[in-house]
Amino acid sequence: MTRAWEDLDRLVDAVESRSTHLASTIHGVDHWRAVGATAASLADVVDMASPDSPGARPDRELLLLFALLHDSQRVDDGRDLEHGPRAAAFLDDLRGTGLVRLDDERAAVLHEAIHDHTGGTTSDEPTIAVCWDADRLLIHRVGFVPDARFCSTEEARRRADAGDLPDLVGP
Repeated sequence: MTRAWEDLDRLVDAVESRSTHLASTIHGVDHWRAVGATAASLADVVDMASPDSPGARPDRELLLLFALLHDSQRVDDGRDLEHGPRAAAFLDDLRGTGLVRLDDERAAVLHEAIHDHTGGTTSDEPTIAVCWDADRLLIHRVGFVPDARFCSTEEARRRADAGDLPDLVGP
């Protein structure tokens, strides 16, 4: 499998330069880092194996790209329902420039995760599930308590029910 990027520093610079709300204390860089750290901690324990896909594990490169991109195209910290679709289109642009190198299958998974991350649905696809759960476990940053009903993975449901919530600022 080809690495999803050739130069991560160039990719981060490109995302930051085109981010529409970079300085946000709610949806900006600190939140991206927190989502990435939370996704990594979930990925360490999540195994969504089923008879159809034994040993199904989240794709860690896609988790990192989700964290970086999912809120990069917000216009404000309010109810910006189109930021997911804009960020998914931005992913397509980054693929076009070669800064993100994903085959069509991996790109489709990441595109769905980014495009639909605010919809409140859950997913059985391991990478999408962890992406959404990582973001949703951090909803306490805007005054809401994470609700296990909106979590895709057993581990995220456990954390939400126990109040075992991640730090709001990533490493």
